[in-house]
Amino acid sequence: ATTAKLFSSAFRRPLRSSAGFSLAAAATVTTAIKYPPVSKPVELGTRAMHSKVVIIGSGPAAHTAAVYLARAELKPVLYEGFMANGTAAGGQLTTTTEVENFPGFPKGIMGQELMDNMRAQSERFGTEIVTDTVTTLDLSSRPFKYSTEFSPEETHTADAVIIATGASARRMGLPGEDKYWQNGISACAV
Repeated sequence: ATTAKLFSSAFRRPLRSSAGFSLAAAATVTTAIKYPPVSKPVELGTRAMHSKVVIIGSGPAAHTAAVYLARAELKPVLYEGFMANGTAAGGQLTTTTEVENFPGFPKGIMGQELMDNMRAQSERFGTEIVTDTVTTLDLSSRPFKYSTEFSPEETHTADAVIIATGASARRMGLPGEDKYWQNGISACAV
């Protein structure tokens, strides 16, 4: 099947992020688009790699950045982590049941389903998703250097890094809090 370009360069206009690196954005799509099949996550093995943009995180902010960067053909690599503070990839929304205050879902959507949709959309546009945790990050010189939990001996590099590691609910340390967490005591992820 023939894959159409995601957008014409005539509609691309340069933007600058708060971090200072150039981005490109599409104003509109003028042709019917056939999207490539979802790509498989990247397995790093024992090879160092260089990326234009690395995203650290796996929640809504990380996937929003990934979609924009992939559509701008910057080939982002998103490190979704393995487990962060006891939360799986996808962030707090993966621990939420029904999300009723996220735009576009008038009947609500389950938190895990929403994150699965965001991940699929990131992949659809070409984001490489790595299930590994970035453990070191050196921002003192360019290109930025980082290593991961599963291959700490390898130093990877990136021209730009977006840190979108999210937040976690702050517990109060009350007696019985662990017993009743998500069973009477809860926090809002959105």
